[in-house]
Order: sequence, then structure tokens, then C-alpha cells
Amino acid sequence: MKTSDSVDISFVVIGYNEGEHLKKCLKSAQKANTEKITSEIIYVDGGSQDNSIEIAKKAGIERILGGDKRRRAAENRNLGFQHSRGRFVQFLDGDMVLDPHWPQKAFAFLSSHEKSAAVCGKIKEINPSVFYQALQIDWSESEGTIDYCGGSAMWRRDVFETIGGFPETVAYGEEPYLCWRVRNELGFNINFLDSTMVDHNLDYSGFRDYWYRNVRCGETYAEIAYLCHNTRDRLWLTMTVSNIVWSVFLIAALLLFIFGSIAAKAWVAILIFIILFRKALQMMMRNTKLSVSISYAVHVYFSKLPLAWGECRWFFRSWARKSLKT
Repeated sequence: MKTSDSVDISFVVIGYNEGEHLKKCLKSAQKANTEKITSEIIYVDGGSQDNSIEIAKKAGIERILGGDKRRRAAENRNLGFQHSRGRFVQFLDGDMVLDPHWPQKAFAFLSSHEKSAAVCGKIKEINPSVFYQALQIDWSESEGTIDYCGGSAMWRRDVFETIGGFPETVAYGEEPYLCWRVRNELGFNINFLDSTMVDHNLDYSGFRDYWYRNVRCGETYAEIAYLCHNTRDRLWLTMTVSNIVWSVFLIAALLLFIFGSIAAKAWVAILIFIILFRKALQMMMRNTKLSVSISYAVHVYFSKLPLAWGECRWFFRSWARKSLKT
């Protein structure tokens, strides 16, 4: 509900059981460089069972929403937007720490680029381990126009209102699907700046968490690919098919390595080595450290398995739901 006393930037922070992470996130928004820019901070709680709301109150956040029931991220962001007053709205997740210089940079960019609906920047993974630094590679973009951004980005208010906010009908991929609609239905751009936007701690609790998140990501790929498949801009369709093809190949290679002859085992080992070496070499040519490049290569191909499983699971569940209706 935008009022006449609008501000330049609304910071909409969403969280669910974020605890101490939330305290750092809110503090970073409060201490951001907003010289000559008017701003406000809104916290939307997704039904936390910890002390997140008390943390927000102690931080001095005057506008605290939600907390009454469990809500998904899209619902939380839309609720925060509805109560914001900013010409531009910067969405943040509660486990992120805003770079103090980002608001000024994003504000200046959107103010001077009228065809840009949203702008995002680099997400800096704070965990120094090789594994986490490898995962961060997937978040790297070249400065300029991109197909989609994540949940953390600064949006132009009028465009966000016109398109209807984050779609709440999809399970997870609300951010890329929103960007797809903005690009295809309204003709606006999504932009990436080569500047740090937030610090982030992915904080996997173990292999099970890594597997589960990739399965969920696969479900997201499948759903968005299905929604966009009958259009000129077939977002994620190629990636969805590729994940399944690669998974079939990897499973076949594993079976051949286990049950095949010695010669077959040797050929499989050589082929896998060539595939991983090629990917690692590509990363090293981009000035990525050897250890991070190797870790990234393993992640890229191993993750095909949970991604493909998530895709197949989504298609099966979708087919099952349709069968029940008929």
C-alpha cells in the first residue's frame, strides 16, 4: 500500500528462523550508505519458531509483518512490497549481509536506465572452503543484461506492480519466472552489476542437505521449463533435458565401471577424467584456483544426478495430479 509520502528505497527483508543471521542482515541495511537517499526497512517473518521477530523489534525495525503463519518466500516478499513506499525496492533474505555501497550503486543505475526493471550484483560466499568457493562460481555473471536474478535484487516499483509481483503459484522458481515475464510481457531488462551486493553463507549442513537442495533445484528447473516450453523464450528447457541425458550417461558409466571388463573400466575412467579435466581447465582459464576448479568440475557433473531426479519427480507428480483430475 504505497502512500503519498514515498521514499527512494524500501528494504524488504524476509526470514524464517534466521536467528543471529537476521540481526546481521538488519544491521547491514541500517548502516548502508544511503546519503541523500530516503529509505525504510520492512521485515516480513515467514512463521518463525525462534526469536526472529524479537530480534527485529530490538533492532528498531518499526514495520514488522507476518509471523502469524508459515509463508513461502514469494508470499513474504509480496507482503513486504504491498506495505512499502519506495520508488525502488531492495529485497533481501535474512541470511544475507548487504554491502554498504550497493544501495547507492543500484539506485543510480535504475535511475539512469529506464528500461531496466531490476538490478542485482555479486553474491559473495563468506565460507572460505574450496567447496563453497566452487559453488559460488554458478552465481557469477558478466556485467550487463541477464535472463534472470535471484530473490535478492533491487526492483523498480512500477514494473513490479504492473507484472503483479512474485508468482505465488509456482513451488520455488518465482524469481526466474518473474524475470521471464518481465522480459517477455513488458519488454524490460534485468541487469547485473559487477559489484558486491551481499555477503552470504550457504551453510550446507552436510551431504544430505546438498543433495536435497539440488533435488529441489531440479524440480524448479522442470516446472519453469514446462511453463515456458511453448514460447520463443524456452527458459531452462535445454538445461532440463541436458541434466537427464547426463544422468543417464553417468549411471550407465558407473554400471559399466562396476560390472564391465577391465578394458571397459579403463575406458570409463579415462572418459570421466577427460570430462572433468576439460571443465576444470575452463575454470582455470578464467583465473580460478586449481583446487576450486577441480571441486567445481566434480560438482557440475555429480549434481546432474539429484537435479535430474528432482526433474523426474516433478514431472511424475504433475502427471499424477492430472491423472487424478481426469
